[in-house]
Amino acid sequence: MDAQRVIDTLERAVFTADERVSRTFGGSTLLGVETARMSYEARPADWAVAQESWVDEVIEVVGTNGAMTTTFGLLFPHSGDSLVLNSPATMAALGRRVGVDLDPVAYAELLAVLYSGATIDGPLGYAFSATPSFPAGWLVREADHFTAVLSVPDAPAVTPPTFGRAADGDWTLRFFSHNYYLLEIRSAVDVHRWTVTGGPGRAASWDRETIAARVARPLP
Repeated sequence: MDAQRVIDTLERAVFTADERVSRTFGGSTLLGVETARMSYEARPADWAVAQESWVDEVIEVVGTNGAMTTTFGLLFPHSGDSLVLNSPATMAALGRRVGVDLDPVAYAELLAVLYSGATIDGPLGYAFSATPSFPAGWLVREADHFTAVLSVPDAPAVTPPTFGRAADGDWTLRFFSHNYYLLEIRSAVDVHRWTVTGGPGRAASWDRETIAARVARPLP
């Protein structure tokens, strides 16, 4: 991990206007960055997009301030500028690569993780998580996700991601995702159904429908 380019990207696109680095620590596998407002931990992400041939490095940055935990995704291609994946405009433009040199499920994973908050519009999306150790959002990969991966007995039925392409090259990506958060005495999820569309030479667009909210997980 190139620490300086991570810091430069955070300063350029993530920090608030008055936010400044006060301390850094760590190295190639974990970088800590502290400001007066937040404490950030950056590490190489295990997201599938990191395996694409045009990608040099993908970094997951988890920021905390005691009251909240939020996740940012930074992508560094082999050539070109760094990408802040929490930017809807950036993600829409990245959709031009889907089905070309970006696996559709890898793209779905980025939306599922980084667009898991209540609001997914605006210049920068915030992906909140229950604790720093839990993902901000989860991509549903199998129909038995809510039994095999995370036990939520009352969750709605879900299906694996699907990707279809029309004769003219237009495509549709459909998938489910969910977040995970804490209630007063237990935890819960919101479940989302996504429809993402794109095509040759045009940016992607998406619709996220919340099909279940505050579905409680059972107590241990």
